[in-house]
Amino acid sequence: MLPGAARVASLWVLLSALACGDSGKSGPADARPVAPRATAQKIAPTDLTASATTTSPTFSSYIATLPPATVTASVTQTLEANWDPSLQSLNYPPIYPQGWAIEYYAGSTKLATTPTTTSEWAQVSRVRAVSSVPLDVEGVDGERQAIVARSKAPRVTVRERYPLPSGVKGDGWDVLFDPAYTRFYNVHHHNNLNQMLCRELATGNLCPGFPINLTQTSIRSTGFIDAASNKFWQPTVTDVQPFKLAWDCVDLTNGTRCARPVVLSELTAAHIKKPDASNSDLKNNNYNDHIDPVVIGRKMYAIGFASDNRTFITCLDMATGTECPGKDLGLPRLGNANQSGLAAVGNQLYVVPGRGFNLDCYDSTTWNRCSGTWPQPVSSISSSPVWAVPGANGEIQHVCANNVCFKLDGSPHSLPPGFAAEIQAHRVLGNLNEDVQNGGASSYGSKVAWAYGITAPASERASKAMCWDMATDAKCGAGFPITVPVLYTTIFDPENPDCLWTNTDNGEINSWRISTGTKGCTTAGATRISFKTPVSVPRLSCDPESRVYQYKSFTLTTPGRSTYTSATLTVRDSNGKPLAAWSNLPIDPANPVVDLNTLSTLETGLTPSFDVAVAGIDTSSIEPESEIRVTTGAPPQLCWDLSSPPFAACPLGPALANTTDSPPRETVVTAKGAITINPGTPTSFTDQPLRTTVATANFDTCGARLRATVVSLSDGSPVAGAKVFLLDSEGNPILDSNGQPVSAVSAADGTLEFPVWAADYTLKMSGTDSYIPAYMNVTAGGSGTTAPVSGTVTSNTVTTTANQISHVQIAVTSNQPTPPPPPAENDEAWFQGSGCTAVGGAQSALVVLLVLGGLAVLRRRRT
Repeated sequence: MLPGAARVASLWVLLSALACGDSGKSGPADARPVAPRATAQKIAPTDLTASATTTSPTFSSYIATLPPATVTASVTQTLEANWDPSLQSLNYPPIYPQGWAIEYYAGSTKLATTPTTTSEWAQVSRVRAVSSVPLDVEGVDGERQAIVARSKAPRVTVRERYPLPSGVKGDGWDVLFDPAYTRFYNVHHHNNLNQMLCRELATGNLCPGFPINLTQTSIRSTGFIDAASNKFWQPTVTDVQPFKLAWDCVDLTNGTRCARPVVLSELTAAHIKKPDASNSDLKNNNYNDHIDPVVIGRKMYAIGFASDNRTFITCLDMATGTECPGKDLGLPRLGNANQSGLAAVGNQLYVVPGRGFNLDCYDSTTWNRCSGTWPQPVSSISSSPVWAVPGANGEIQHVCANNVCFKLDGSPHSLPPGFAAEIQAHRVLGNLNEDVQNGGASSYGSKVAWAYGITAPASERASKAMCWDMATDAKCGAGFPITVPVLYTTIFDPENPDCLWTNTDNGEINSWRISTGTKGCTTAGATRISFKTPVSVPRLSCDPESRVYQYKSFTLTTPGRSTYTSATLTVRDSNGKPLAAWSNLPIDPANPVVDLNTLSTLETGLTPSFDVAVAGIDTSSIEPESEIRVTTGAPPQLCWDLSSPPFAACPLGPALANTTDSPPRETVVTAKGAITINPGTPTSFTDQPLRTTVATANFDTCGARLRATVVSLSDGSPVAGAKVFLLDSEGNPILDSNGQPVSAVSAADGTLEFPVWAADYTLKMSGTDSYIPAYMNVTAGGSGTTAPVSGTVTSNTVTTTANQISHVQIAVTSNQPTPPPPPAENDEAWFQGSGCTAVGGAQSALVVLLVLGGLAVLRRRRT
């Protein structure tokens, strides 16, 4: 058996570790756990339903769902929820039906504005969503709500037959068209002005609000317009350190940068930004480190060159304006933008990371390599652009890395021989630049077009545009190739099959009539009206995919039948592309209803548009209106997330802390709902209480350690056995669980410690027969030195902070000679009170150990 002193030391080490160690700390919790949401909610037939999903002890997600209205009427609906803000808090706005208004309450007080700060969100105890505009319902279709969505489109612009602009001044590299086909855009490339331009398609005049400044623009500057939101996105690189790969956003509806103009990725660019004078350094400037965007659905993919010497395929979700949840696909090696390229066919991405690299293929839904024979070697001289090439039937059947082509599975191509020979003779080349690929290629239906160059002999140097029709395996017209000086790109007009656009290094944008090869296209003068689903059909549930379960019919209600001579309907998918089977459907003026029952939501995507071409309108005063009948995927829902912030369950005011976790507490969140069949009075549904448990006081998130060191004033040596009391900032003693004042005694090294809840405290020491206090000095959590009054010294206020250590230095003077060593002792211990850690003693001194909320007292008894 160990001697008494050794046993005391051993027990002290063990109990100290148990009482005050941090081995039980959990790792940092995720700031915002992602709550799983079902893509299709089960719809209750008659009453309000609600559910809760707890993804961590500090985070829960809630959904409240109204039942479908079984009447055919105009209805107004409400959804609301309330909770205890001391245990749970809202950190961001809930999701509620499109077009509804949201109200926030702190207790019974309605807040005037939406909260923005953490403290403002923390006071919210109730939210209420109200349908601002009555909803026209037509009973149920099975278990789903049938509705009539009435909406307006922008006021019509009367259009005569006109020539498309030719010779408009812009700049490289591309030409883009808005979904309504009223404007065209281009982006200045390689940081030449860093601007986006917009011109009216009818006149070539500059659009209001443009040009708009962007962040940085690459050598092949382009982007895509998300038809659902009418926002333009382009890959970019931030122009200040740490030079993040990012995306620029422009709101085309308002002609301004988006509310969040730049969305950052988690990747840092491979290069740094060079001075403005180095814009022509195309290889080493970081504006080319994020380039070659393509779109699948509402996701934009691009090639990113990152600082960890790897190439990535990045992904932006244009629906949410955030980096895709699956983040990015890392490719094996760091490539370069000189000859990189990316193309999308279906869900597959075909990529060449740069000069000298192979053509590879990846599935965008899994990030796995595509089935088939991949990768494939391509030319080390010119391996971009990567472009999708159609067959004679107009379907994409091949992919080419410049002039090296394969079937979509990587097997040898079966291209028409005439085209195969032509692309070998005249490969893609932009602006006669052999070193950095500036050329673009495109396809539309069975036609393909590309830029190429004759570089030798010098007397014959020229940039040309070629157009080839796969259906005939011949040039698109006798006028091809067309000589276009310093040509970059060839772009097919999205509406006019007899029109090709070009953009050149001299900043000239031109349109060309394909059938003749002559400059300047023409178009028919029908007025185009576009009803976009995200505006025309409200999203009722929290899941965007449940906006429409089935389309039923489209009705053109305005203009009236007497104001136009003919009209046709074209349905465009979420990317703005016309659906072949749903294009130019005649609208009967006597019965302007088009049956949509066989229109597939899989074919349309989530956000199609219904475009009406109306001929014979001679006034611009008409405001178009339509009725779209649909069956929704789910009725109105309110979805919100509540978290237990670190301070939510922390004890208020100064007190001794429990260093062990407290058991979770149950809390109740209540969902409510009501419906008004207009013009009646509201009918409330049954309140739905949801019981969940939340984490409560945790020492790691709410607790602090207040330490003191007792030393001799004469020589600074540690003083053991000095007793110190814990007080609040007003000088009142902190009491333990037995109602006794909390104190601790300094150990052999002069230290003592109190585990406390974060608050303000003071320490107090009084003189004894053994020592007299000289001063207290707050060194962490406050400041200042205090002297004793009548033999007692009290420190200045010590402010403790959660998960931090505060400290007080205490000096004492000895009041008597050091006593002789005590005789041998037996040890016995017992527990009482509350506290943590202090050791010392002479003769019958007490060893105080604060262990997991208990006060351990060790008494030495003489034998």
